Amino acid sequence: MTDGAAPTDPRPPGDDPGAPTEPAAPRHDGGAPSGAGLRPGPGVQVLTDPNPILGLNPTTVVVLGVVLAVLSQLAGLWSVGVVVVVCVLVAAAAGRLRPFLAAWASTVVLLSVVIVALQTLFIEGPTILFSLWILDGTLEGFERGVSFAARIMGAGTPLVLAAQLSDRRRVMLELERRRVPPKATYVVVAALNLIPEMRKQTGAILDAQRARGIETDANWLVRTRAFLPTLVPLILSSVLSVEEKALALQSRGFTLSGPRTSLYAVVDTRRDRVVRALLWAVLALAVVGRIVLWVL
Repeated sequence: MTDGAAPTDPRPPGDDPGAPTEPAAPRHDGGAPSGAGLRPGPGVQVLTDPNPILGLNPTTVVVLGVVLAVLSQLAGLWSVGVVVVVCVLVAAAAGRLRPFLAAWASTVVLLSVVIVALQTLFIEGPTILFSLWILDGTLEGFERGVSFAARIMGAGTPLVLAAQLSDRRRVMLELERRRVPPKATYVVVAALNLIPEMRKQTGAILDAQRARGIETDANWLVRTRAFLPTLVPLILSSVLSVEEKALALQSRGFTLSGPRTSLYAVVDTRRDRVVRALLWAVLALAVVGRIVLWVL
């Protein structure tokens, strides 16, 4: 028989699994260091790359592109050539030479060739190089086109390099670390994802057409005829994806205000700060040297 006394619990106080526990204080640092040299807290994964160039902070990559673009405009064609060679070497060192050359040829080089051709055919001059139907290609137009195209190539090549060296996820985290408003961050990331997403959707639509027996791999005329029917589903899928993205952002608290947390972070290392300081120093010396030569 018992005397009615409550049994003694051998477990220490506070060890009852059914008792309510006080939740841990949440992190309010966004998962990223608030200072330049601080490391993120425990449980936060730092996104980096074993390649020293691809592992650079996105801000450093942007500074590299801007400095090279400005340096290409300080002198004549030789400065453009030097900047293009530097961009090719950096892309090769980063292991991104092939995608860099593909993107560079399809954008900057193509635009430069079109500019030279138009300037040669439509700029009048006394020295005629050739005649094409009712148009005359002039030496003066060619020289003017080469000068204009060189500036486009000098400014566009570093921007293509920066795009190839940047990872969209790391860019987003860096913008958040820099306290950029979330809406502005989303606009930048959405712009970076626009072309890859549309290319992916176009490939899926073309695959569906091939599965239905539509010829899409013949000459350019057949490809053009096959591409036109893809525009309607491509536009419709893009419009529908806007609603899906809006619902996904709302479910993740995109429109809410207050501190945010993240499982991933991008750090600004001492190496990045040294590289940026060297780049700005080179740019300052080049600008001062150009001014001195212009004055003298």
